[in-house]
Amino acid sequence: MATYGDWLVRCAVLASVALLLAGAAQAQERTVATYGDWSVRCENAPSRNCEAGTVLTNAENQPAAQLIVGRLNNQGPVLLLGVVPLNVHLPAQLRLALQGGAPLSLSFQRCTPQACFAATELDDATLGRLRAEPAGSRMLLQDTARREIGLALSLRGFAQAQAALTARR
Repeated sequence: MATYGDWLVRCAVLASVALLLAGAAQAQERTVATYGDWSVRCENAPSRNCEAGTVLTNAENQPAAQLIVGRLNNQGPVLLLGVVPLNVHLPAQLRLALQGGAPLSLSFQRCTPQACFAATELDDATLGRLRAEPAGSRMLLQDTARREIGLALSLRGFAQAQAALTARR
């Protein structure tokens, strides 16, 4: 005859197994793959949505900004989203200075209490420039005092991340 203590142990074991299975199911719904300095993240529920991203650091090697490439849906355009801290001069726009061409401008869309977001659509020619992984690329923005801030942008692994992103669509 089972005792109350045995029942509690069985319930605890079943709860632990259920949590492990739920964690495994959630892990299957979210995947991350790394390509150089870029990562491809996919959420599989309720529908598959993937993006490639990288984190830019400041002179103290602290995270300072993020760049994300992806689509809102499979038929939509490829978007480039920049996420930067507050206290930026919005009219100056966010710019990516790439070797071999004019800077790429991202227009600020909105700010939340945590960050400001700038975006632009990427055409095939611009994606080709990014895939060429030019060294010396930088993200440029101005703070509210209109001082220019430049963050080193590594495109190492971008071509592979973009290829993986395209394959996961």
